Amino acid sequence: MILIDSLYINNSGGLRLLEYLVKRLHEDRIAFFLLADIRCLGKFDFCEDVKYMKASLCGRKSFYKERKGEFSSVLCFGNIPAPIKLDVPVYTYFHNINLLTLSEAHSLKEKLVMWLKREVFRHYKKNTDYWLVQTSNTQKELCKHLGESIERTKLMPFYELPSGLASAKYSDHGVDYVYISTYVPGKGHEELLDAWFLLHQRGINAKLHLTVPFDCLFVDKIKEAQRHGVNIENHGIIPFEKVIILYRQSRALIYPSHNESLGLGLVEAIEAGCDVIASDLPFTHSVCTPSMVFDPYSPETIVDAIIEYERGGCQKSELLIENEIDKLVNLLMDNK
Repeated sequence: MILIDSLYINNSGGLRLLEYLVKRLHEDRIAFFLLADIRCLGKFDFCEDVKYMKASLCGRKSFYKERKGEFSSVLCFGNIPAPIKLDVPVYTYFHNINLLTLSEAHSLKEKLVMWLKREVFRHYKKNTDYWLVQTSNTQKELCKHLGESIERTKLMPFYELPSGLASAKYSDHGVDYVYISTYVPGKGHEELLDAWFLLHQRGINAKLHLTVPFDCLFVDKIKEAQRHGVNIENHGIIPFEKVIILYRQSRALIYPSHNESLGLGLVEAIEAGCDVIASDLPFTHSVCTPSMVFDPYSPETIVDAIIEYERGGCQKSELLIENEIDKLVNLLMDNK
């Protein structure tokens, strides 16, 4: 039986990946035990073997000590390796690059928490056989900050593309721009808003679609921009059916994020038939060949990229990765 240890996963992109993996294992009738965060209570009740518990270091260690002989392989899905050394293959899926590279946008408290988590990685890294990562950029950063060798890492991106996304690729697209992302530090919303102000001042009123939660303080800045005539529409958090509609209305995704483990929005946008105009940073180039790039810390360069793109003649954006969920499942099964 395979152990899927997801004790530190309870929201956002990590939860989406976990749900995709668990659904795949369940549908393929592969025997696995899921250790899940108590905050996900009820979400995985369809699994035959699941235990919900509080995400604590002590509780996790006790679980491993009590049941270590029951599993043929282990996938630690919450970035942190097993708390004890096991006699079976252990893989740790690392998919939160922000835990390695601290942004100035983070508060002192957030930086302290991330530093403590990094020290936990260092303490437990001897208990994993391999780190699994989404991109070559994450692989490089993990080796750099944790002192790991390249041989102990495996590139294994996987992601689920929502049904209906491919249909957008072959439909007629509008002329708008879109950024599908919630508001969190380091996502580049401030610089993007400033860039749209500058475009408006230059007489360029291309429409920008955002998906910032309505209860976020940043919404006040969006409303202020709208009062000045800046062509921005914020849709709040929306179901993916509406996200597909936004992709169809848009010719390009603007992606000003400062760092990503994968950047699923890049993948989704290209699969939906949009071009990508993105941060000129390693994470972008490890996922795709964008149509245009810019300095994510400089609104002026975002403006320059939009103006150049509007002139036409830019290359079509292309993906450089593919979904390797089959490879991941086979890796876990090979040790049964």
